[in-house]
Amino acid sequence: MLEFAEAVLKEIRRLRDDTAFAVLSNRVKDMEQYKQLMGRLEGYTFVEDAVKQLLKSNPDLQDL
Repeated sequence: MLEFAEAVLKEIRRLRDDTAFAVLSNRVKDMEQYKQLMGRLEGYTFVEDAVKQLLKSNPDLQDL
């Protein structure tokens, strides 16, 4: 369980970082793509927070 949770959080962070890099490095073609990428960033943050909240119920996994 711990390895799976770590893998999920690692992938969420990687996707979020890649998306943020695309926005910050001026790779955005137009406002529509910008809105899409910003929505993804919000989604990744939401999912990461939800996973962390669920893991808080298990004391062995709180350090993730």
